[in-house]
Order: sequence, then structure tokens, then C-alpha cells
Amino acid sequence: MSVSFGIYLGSSSCCIAVNKDGKFEVVANASGDRVTPAVVAYHEMEVVTGLAAKQGMIRHAANTIQNVLRSASCSEDEGTCQSNVSCCPKWENNQVCYTVQRGEKTATVTAEEVLTHIFTLLEGIAMNQTSESELPLVISVPAWTSEAAVEVIRKAAKKASFNLMSTISQPVAAVLAYGLVNDNKKNLQVVVLHCGGTTIVGSVVEIAGGLVSVKESITSSSVAGDSLTDLLVHHFAKEFYSKYKGDPLESKRSKRKLYNAAENCKHVLSTMGTAQVYVESLWEGVDFSTTLSRARFEGIVSSALSSFLQTVREAVQRCGLTVDKIQKVILTGGSAKIPKLQQLVSDAFPHADFLCSILPDEVLAAGASTEAALLLGQPSHVPLASTTVPALATSIYCLVAGSESNECVFSRGTPTHARQSLSLALPCPAPSPCSIIVYEEETLTQTPAENAVLAQVDVTTFLESSKFVKMDFHLKSDGSLHVTLQEPKAKVNQSFIIEADRS
Repeated sequence: MSVSFGIYLGSSSCCIAVNKDGKFEVVANASGDRVTPAVVAYHEMEVVTGLAAKQGMIRHAANTIQNVLRSASCSEDEGTCQSNVSCCPKWENNQVCYTVQRGEKTATVTAEEVLTHIFTLLEGIAMNQTSESELPLVISVPAWTSEAAVEVIRKAAKKASFNLMSTISQPVAAVLAYGLVNDNKKNLQVVVLHCGGTTIVGSVVEIAGGLVSVKESITSSSVAGDSLTDLLVHHFAKEFYSKYKGDPLESKRSKRKLYNAAENCKHVLSTMGTAQVYVESLWEGVDFSTTLSRARFEGIVSSALSSFLQTVREAVQRCGLTVDKIQKVILTGGSAKIPKLQQLVSDAFPHADFLCSILPDEVLAAGASTEAALLLGQPSHVPLASTTVPALATSIYCLVAGSESNECVFSRGTPTHARQSLSLALPCPAPSPCSIIVYEEETLTQTPAENAVLAQVDVTTFLESSKFVKMDFHLKSDGSLHVTLQEPKAKVNQSFIIEADRS
């Protein structure tokens, strides 16, 4: 049984999926959660990773590192420290570092070391899913991740004993998870909206002949999942002040407590109609308890949710597309579980299929595991020296004159060295003469232009007892198209070659 793994590593969280014999499953951590916080805390005698590190931020904020991937993708000039982050990054020799206090000693740790701890935690989860010592892995990374950060990720994964085969971007992982690359006959325009904790990424992906092309990807950090949490924090703080005349935002400790409660409330309201919020000793020994309905929550965050769509609208516009040209929409990221946001996206793309059978915060890990299974099934995997792939500029079709048989052979964007087989119904009664026409056009047509016809084969001689004819097409790497026409009853087997220049 072949076993491979896919990991999504984001700025605020990570997720791991296992693929066994072509079927993926997102794996839970020791706490039973299938999404793990990408947080690492350094204590005097140990390093704590994941949920335990996040829960301990109230007491150990100065030694707790979060958003490490975001920092690793920024240059020193771009680097900023969020207001809710106490352990801020610094740059030494073009490398992201953090200063932490371990007992009485001050230590400096690199982004690579922090990521290694995260991957080590995930490696422990992976080891429980297989008896093999080797862990084949593909990592899905955010679209904004820099090449330098990807290299840091590769090193960290290898240090954690993973056999890293490849890294792929968010939009590619999303379409792989839903198996959208399996149809060679159709061109698909897909919108992928990632709603993470620190960023919103809107992408447009074109799928043609099994080739996935990210046409546009726009990232915004002005509004994201953390922005929704901040809105809830201020709402609860205002409610607390009206009851007890105290401001819990004056204290960093109280603010962190309220932030954790607001974040939990946000997740609960993604699936439930109401959420109970309770914070023990929030301010000067006073406990805070309240209930929030989903309708009230949606009212608080409605303007922010509308802003989530700006990146994807801009991406569609930059590609020269209109909303009605988008055929599929995929949501990823934890904030994408909010029902109101799903409704807004569905309304924005009314003609598209809204894909939501996989939980949004698990989609990217599932897609990465699918890619890992594909790579593991190959005899060998050698990284490409170039990402440029020769492909068709125009779709190729095949029709039987005088009948309704008219099908796409290869869609625009199909990479060279592809194969396709068609079974075409022959007309009855048959016209005379009758021919099969191979042509190239932007769209399907019954009357291709004369200069669009690549080949025309007369089939009049074997129409009397024939109902179907089989056509095999082989698009070679040099651009030539090799065609074989077969009709068993008439014992016909013809082959011809359409050269790349049609000469």
C-alpha cells in the first residue's frame, strides 16, 4: 500500500493529510484537532509547539513565536510586527531571527529552527499513519511565499525527516483536492479565495488539458481572519465596560484572554447558531460571561466580510474575464467556514459551481497529498529546470460532416506529448460524400473556416455497415499530431500525421 503525505503550512496554522491508495484523509493531532496552530514557544528546558504553545501565550508571550512564515517571506524593509505579537522578528545576515529568553540565558533562533519544530510535530502525526520509515511529502504554501522562504521550508522539512518531493502553491493545491485536472476536453476558469488569519488571497486558475496555470493571484493583509477576531474583541470589551465600567484592553494579559475567547467564539459560530463566551478573571478578578448569536456576529463583521471579496474581484478583472466566465469557485482557509462569507461569494459568482464538500481549512493539505500520491506513482521524480511547458495555443476538435458528432480532442493549453481517444458516431443514412474533419478553433463549430481545417478524411467507402469509428490522437513534443482511424467491421486502419506547421 502506497502512503504519501501532504502538508499545508500557513502563517497562523498548518494541517497534514495522508493519501493511501489514491484516497486522502486529513489527520488529527494529539488534541483531536485536524488543524494545528503554527506557534512555537521556547521555555527554559523545553520547546512547546502547536496548541499548547498558543494556549500558553498569556503567560509566555515574549518567548512565543507566531506568523513565522510571513516573516520569512518579507525583507527587512518590509518586515512589520503585529500589535498582538510580543516576540518580533529581526534580520541578521539576510536571515530572519528571534530573540527568546530561556531561563537566565538569552538565545537567538532562526526561522528555519522554528519551522523545524513545527514539522517535527507534524512528523510525529505522520509516523502514526504508516509503518514505513520514509515519509514522502508535498507541501502547499501560500501564494505570497517568497523563494527564500520556500528554501527555508525545504530545509526544515528535511531536518524533520520528511522526504520532500515538491512544493505547490495554494491555488494549485485547491484544484487538485477537487480533482479538476482530470478532464482533458474542457477549459475551466476557477476562482480560489483563501481566507487565512493574516492574509486574503484571491486567485484565478485556468485548467486546460491537464495543465494548471495560475493566471493571477492578489494578496491583501489589510483585512483577514484576525481582523474579524479584533472586531469581536472590541465588541466584548465594550459590553464588559458597560456592565463593570472597566476596560480589559488596558492590560496585555486581559486583552490576550479576550482575544482567545473571541477567536473560539468565531470558530463556534461557523457551525453553531449561538456561542457561549466565558473568561475567568478578565479584569481585576471580575469574570466575563455573555452569549453571541450568529446573526449578531454577522452584523458585527459584515463590512469586513465584504472586503474579503476585493482581491478575487480584482484578480478576475486583471485576467480580462467577467463573472459569468468563472465556472468553479473554491474557498480555503479557516475564515472561509463562515456561512455569511460563503453566501457572499456564492452571490458574487452566481453562474459558477460552488465547491464546498471538503472543509475549507483542510482543502490545501488534501490537495498536497493528492500531488504527493501522483509523484509517488511515477518511476522517478526529477524537478524541472524550467517551469515553461510547450502547450497548444488553440483547441483542436474533430467532427463527422453531416452528423452531430463534434467533440473536443485537446483544449487550449494542453501540454505537448498528450494522448486522447474518441469514439465518433457515423451518420445514418449517410451523405455522399462523407468525411471526418480535424480542425482548430477557439470554440466548437459545425462549419470550421477553411484555414482552420488541419485534416479531412473521406469515410464514404465504409459507411454502409459502420456505426462508429475510433480515433486515436497523439500530440507529440515537437507539436505534430499523429492520428489513427480505426473501423473494425470494415477492417479499416488508417494513420496520418499533421505536422506542427501543417505543411
